[in-house]
Amino acid sequence: MKNTKTVFKFFSIPQYRQEEEFLSNMSEKGWKFSRATLPGFYHFEKTEPGQVTYRLDYNQEGISNKDEYIQMFSDCGWEYVCDFVGYSYFRKAGVAGKEKDEIFCDDESRLDMMKRVFRGKIIPLITIFLLVIIPQLFTNTLGYSGGGKVQHIFAYTFLGLALLYIVIFMTTAVHFYKFEKQVSGDSLEIRLKYVGIFAFIAVLIVGIAGFFWSSYYSIYRVTENENGYVVDAERLNTSVEKEYDLKKGDTIVFHISEFERGKIHMSVRKNGKKPIFFGDFYNTGYHSVEIQKSGHYEIEISGNKTSGNIEVTIK
Repeated sequence: MKNTKTVFKFFSIPQYRQEEEFLSNMSEKGWKFSRATLPGFYHFEKTEPGQVTYRLDYNQEGISNKDEYIQMFSDCGWEYVCDFVGYSYFRKAGVAGKEKDEIFCDDESRLDMMKRVFRGKIIPLITIFLLVIIPQLFTNTLGYSGGGKVQHIFAYTFLGLALLYIVIFMTTAVHFYKFEKQVSGDSLEIRLKYVGIFAFIAVLIVGIAGFFWSSYYSIYRVTENENGYVVDAERLNTSVEKEYDLKKGDTIVFHISEFERGKIHMSVRKNGKKPIFFGDFYNTGYHSVEIQKSGHYEIEISGNKTSGNIEVTIK
């Protein structure tokens, strides 16, 4: 039988209690926690099954003065285990949940730890969210630099990251609210503060969802004339198809003007067969194709975050 074991587990920032319970349950099964490594691997050593209380503390100042920090907890009967992503892990033999098994002497001390977690983990996350995630979501969703498939993938990736960060912020806010209510009582001031926080998060969700939806919503106008048609697009994310009976020698001219951003795909095909002309275009210009065989033709213009004017003329 192996004397070591590694388990992968993920705990969000507010889930330190669940993490403590997980480590205690492993001790009851005969696995003693030894260390943790990224991205979330918990390493254990085989031992006699027993009841052990695990507690986490987040104190960057304490870690910087490690000897005194560890000694302070050691004097209270806590054994230092390791540090992982800013948290210090301690354990003590005994059943978890009893007053004597709490690493903090009161709720105020526990709330202070949560404030340290906020300063050390949530503020950096907010900074990344505002300076990296949101700008990249904006840039890739609007399709700057062409709006190709790569940007399409990036847009959904950063949307997913933005929603993940919002979930983290919301669960953390719920956790803080419960702590503050427990420590200070359910006052009107606390309620109003967190109502404001949750309202801001709700507005953020609606804003991101509305922005993402609107960026993929097409706004364009099609004007037909005797010799073809014109697509005037503020934002084109769909296809415009027109059908014509053409004769040998006719020429289809595509004129792209007032082009600002995005990608334009143009194609000409006969009776749904392989295109006789197709291509992706990212700037203004003229493009033409001469009809070699008379017949019924489909002329298609499709866009991807396209803003511009595309004129189709049959000569």
